[in-house]
Amino acid sequence: MEGMNNRLLFVCPDINKPSGGIKQIYRQVNILSDSGYNAFILHENRGFRCTWFNNKTPVVYNITVFKELRELKFENKRTPKQRLKSSLKTVLKSIRNTKSVGNEIKISANDILVFPEIYGPKLAQVRPGIKKVIYNQGAYQTFFGYDLNLKNKHTPYLHDDVISVIVNSEDAKEYMNLAFPKLNVHRVKYGFDSKNFSIDPSKKRQICFMPRRLRSDIVQVINILKFKGVLDNWDIQPIENMNEQQVANCMKESAFFLSFNINEGFGMPPAEAMACGCIVVGYPGHGGKEIFNSEFSYPVKDRDVQDYVKALEVVLKLYEDNNESFIKKSKQASEFILSNYSMDKEKQSILEAWSAILNH
Repeated sequence: MEGMNNRLLFVCPDINKPSGGIKQIYRQVNILSDSGYNAFILHENRGFRCTWFNNKTPVVYNITVFKELRELKFENKRTPKQRLKSSLKTVLKSIRNTKSVGNEIKISANDILVFPEIYGPKLAQVRPGIKKVIYNQGAYQTFFGYDLNLKNKHTPYLHDDVISVIVNSEDAKEYMNLAFPKLNVHRVKYGFDSKNFSIDPSKKRQICFMPRRLRSDIVQVINILKFKGVLDNWDIQPIENMNEQQVANCMKESAFFLSFNINEGFGMPPAEAMACGCIVVGYPGHGGKEIFNSEFSYPVKDRDVQDYVKALEVVLKLYEDNNESFIKKSKQASEFILSNYSMDKEKQSILEAWSAILNH
């Protein structure tokens, strides 16, 4: 097959704490590797890999690529003294990791570097002449790090080295096509493993949520409902410092999930919650519009705290009066996610995207 000889190197930061974006990078490499592609995670420090979820993903290491990224990210944005201090830190870190240098891979002309969008407007300047793909899981963060200078039109999305962009939702694809109409964009689907994320009918009177996003909105919504007495018969469970299995278990036992997504490429947590049979209330966050079906969820206009409170108050009252209809909605939500975002469909979308990229 065309492109099987290319080595696909997915640049991934050395961060070993729960991150849906990093997990998806690993998943994509797994699927490609299992399908015969020479795909690898590219970490910085030898021996590092994510351990907060089970994986046997092939990993290789290269310090120099990450050093180049750091230098580009902070170029011209610091005083000479700050740049010198940063350089000294980089040198010291390189010395501490000298044992890794002898084992780092060499980037060759046939390799393709796959970058997350988080590395900003200068990522295409790393290893000039090497083909690159941007895996953009946060479309609304695409222009972080850009300025308002109308004459500055430097962007990796128009760079000759960047042969394609991969996104994670239809909304994200529309966003990228709006910003860069000639861009070669491919959408991949997230898949949710029914072995971990599945419905459990024995729900508690528990409401779970991810506390990392829009904490100001979370505090407002919870406190308004608390002082109104609406939450007297409920427990709330923030999902934090949990591994993948603990997250799934929390969602399985929770009746409701509160979504505080904002400007998401897709938004995995509400989809995972739906797969676990949670009734999801809250913000779709743009990319989540395709899963917030009003037949089994309760979308609220982004950042509208008053409507959020009113919607959740009504829904909790209906649940307490008669939860039979919610049992049906819970099943609908789980079936919708696990059928439309299955592991097989994720695999198919990834293989189709890479076949198109490599044969373009």
